[in-house]
Amino acid sequence: MSNYFYFNEKCEYPKDRFCRPSELYPEYLFKNAGISNEKNDVYEMIRNMFIALELDKDNLGTEKWNPLGRYIKRGQTVLIKPNLVTDKNGAEKNRRKAMECLITHPSVVKCILDYVLIALDGTGGVIVGDAPIQDCDFKRLKRISGYQALEDFYKQNFSEHFTIKDFRKIILTEKQGKKIQSENKEMEFSTQIVNLSKQSYFYGKNYEKILRITNYDAKDTNQHHCRDVQEYCLNSACLVADVIISIPKPKTHRLAGYTGALKNFVGINARKEYLPHHRKGEKKKGGDEYPVRDSVKRFSSQLDDWKNRAYKKNYEFAASFITNINALIMKRHRDRTRYGMWYGNDTIWRTILDLNRIINYCDNEGNIRDTRQRKILYLGDMIVCGEKEGPLSPSYKRIGGFLFADNAVVFDLCLVKLMGYDYLKIPTLKNAMRDKMLYDGETVFLHSNQPEYCGGINHKMKHFEFEPTSGWRGHIEVI
Repeated sequence: MSNYFYFNEKCEYPKDRFCRPSELYPEYLFKNAGISNEKNDVYEMIRNMFIALELDKDNLGTEKWNPLGRYIKRGQTVLIKPNLVTDKNGAEKNRRKAMECLITHPSVVKCILDYVLIALDGTGGVIVGDAPIQDCDFKRLKRISGYQALEDFYKQNFSEHFTIKDFRKIILTEKQGKKIQSENKEMEFSTQIVNLSKQSYFYGKNYEKILRITNYDAKDTNQHHCRDVQEYCLNSACLVADVIISIPKPKTHRLAGYTGALKNFVGINARKEYLPHHRKGEKKKGGDEYPVRDSVKRFSSQLDDWKNRAYKKNYEFAASFITNINALIMKRHRDRTRYGMWYGNDTIWRTILDLNRIINYCDNEGNIRDTRQRKILYLGDMIVCGEKEGPLSPSYKRIGGFLFADNAVVFDLCLVKLMGYDYLKIPTLKNAMRDKMLYDGETVFLHSNQPEYCGGINHKMKHFEFEPTSGWRGHIEVI
């Protein structure tokens, strides 16, 4: 089996601040730290899923049980890549619910990290990190989500210094009421520029000058994607890893339609201005920012360019003034499809698949090779997911499961099936299935502990009816 959906309708995230298991499993490394007095469904479910996948079945029930030993060898460097996004979610008033549907829950990272440490057996190294959006307050995110408590646990019980890493090189901070761009002084790793050149999905498309990403100067984005230069700026921590365990938080996405395994690798970037998100203008003119000609949106788009340039130069007053004017203009506009936030976005999938090519085939010196350079596993945190206006303002959707796969395309095909979406109507997946570097064309059959979630991706199956974002509604749902 290369994929598995473990479902428990009644499961909950643990209340224990350290996310300890509620049972003293024979293989558990931190027996001296005690166990939780309240049930930890997350730990139990992931463990049961490993058992269902028959990982190291010969040692099951003993101290030697090492389920991730099939993938991780002693002495290797392992990157655990959660989906951290940001520290605010305006769609949910309750802070707990707001964070649970927005980011990977720390209890999932805790369980996976424990089994990674078992596999490494005191050797190698572990990195846990992500690059959230530019204005995310990373310290606040760790504090309110439980990741700070996770750091505290390992600081008390593990000999190695352990922190959750912020992969961003540039951040947006507020100083004396003004937002300014500045260098992230707490970034611990260097950056690595990787040029895909002719292997990029942007190569030969003549998109010079029209590529855009919200809140960044257009000139910067376009200079990194021009003719033979198709480059990305990665945090080097991602390339030194021998094994990566990606833990996305499945949810809807205004530009891409959904967030899954493929999309989660946008978070390996140190500088966001290297990431094209849409093309300026209407579809007929070569853009994909909005569907048809619209003079109001065209003017609004130009205001955004001016605002982003002002932010780069730290002209806070000018940036705020332009933002307020733009908000007034768009407030009265009925059709708010903009910034590529609709099913006609033909740009973001190119960025996503470029990054997946890099993370699979780029060596630690920034060179693209012919063979995969690292093993990558995917575990989707689906105890709670996000729907409606994700990824920044998702609404709480309780599911109760974990999705595992050892290939990103397979993972996402299974995920959108569970979400109730047609994968052929999602550009990221439709194009990923044609990419022989990422997908070998294998027939995908979803396995599960519940029969109603077993089956091929082209067959009818019970699903969870995720409500899409406004720009995708009525387009990707399975009829």
